[in-house]
Amino acid sequence: MNLQIFAEGGAGDGAGADGGNGGGAGAADQGEAELPSFDDFLKGEGNQAEFDRRVQKAIDTAVTNAQEKWQALTDDKLSEAERLAKMTKEEKEQYQRQKKEKELSDREAAITRKELMAEAKNTLASDGLPQELAEVLNYTDADSCKKSMEKVKTVFQKAVETAVEEKLKGGKPPKKAPETDPQKTQEQQVYNLMMGKF
Repeated sequence: MNLQIFAEGGAGDGAGADGGNGGGAGAADQGEAELPSFDDFLKGEGNQAEFDRRVQKAIDTAVTNAQEKWQALTDDKLSEAERLAKMTKEEKEQYQRQKKEKELSDREAAITRKELMAEAKNTLASDGLPQELAEVLNYTDADSCKKSMEKVKTVFQKAVETAVEEKLKGGKPPKKAPETDPQKTQEQQVYNLMMGKF
């Protein structure tokens, strides 16, 4: 193969050490006046095939490495340490930054949810509604919480009004509770009335 021509130098022109023009042949073939161009070299017997083979091998290696890295980063089965080991320094820094940002946003969301729930329970208690209703509210943000609380209040009050109206209409007389403690019986009746049990 003629690959050796490129490695040894070939013919060359250059300035001399004393400022004069130096001309002459390189260390390779002193009889040749000019090296072939890369295109001319590829036209040689077998050179194009060898070049294509080497380029394809480099492409295959790069693609395989990229696929392995991508697979490692997306494979949930790999531990975090294994994923970090396959990352570059910049990728590790970016991963750590994203991880911290996610932890902070999750923590902030949890704190916001707790604050909104505490406030909602106080509001429900001050309005005379059961605090258990706080479990069904939307705590995404303050506006969502307020809207869902208003909706729950409205629905709960309508349900109580409907139950009271049904009770006042008559119909079957309520079943008589066993005589035990009159105070406890009255509390049970109020509770049943509010929960819609008759």
